[in-house]
Amino acid sequence: MSELPVDGDLDAVTVFNLLRTHGHLAPMIDAGLREQRTTAAQFNALLVLQAAGPDGLRMGEIGKRLVVTRANVTGLVDRLERHGLVARCDQEDRRATIVSLTDAGRSVLKDTLPHYSRLAAQLTAGLTESEKRALVKLLSKLRRELRRQRREKTGHPPRTENPPR
Repeated sequence: MSELPVDGDLDAVTVFNLLRTHGHLAPMIDAGLREQRTTAAQFNALLVLQAAGPDGLRMGEIGKRLVVTRANVTGLVDRLERHGLVARCDQEDRRATIVSLTDAGRSVLKDTLPHYSRLAAQLTAGLTESEKRALVKLLSKLRRELRRQRREKTGHPPRTENPPR
């Protein structure tokens, strides 16, 4: 049986394999993070806020970096705030609300990162270091193109900063 969803269509095969790979990775990552009492969305949000530094990020920027809707960001930040992992700096304009990592959030990351690193190593054990570097480079290139296409389609100007990979 062919691996091709549409015989000979390399573009379709590429996307199909990306989706299949995500379908295998996501549940394994979710299970590993559940052992640390966090979710992938929460962990990623904490990482994004850690990368932002002490000034934090606007809610909208968190959504852009996580590629989620405004409503999803609000719910995610609500849950993180309830657990004391992030703090909101209230602004008059709720869209401009700044969110930053708390000491408790930094502590959760410090505890979770070693477990996540071991899990990532286990999940990518079938690839050599060279293959991992090539894959990261190719996936980064694909994400840049997808962002460009989304900006073109929505009419948003290009971003000047580099979001985390």
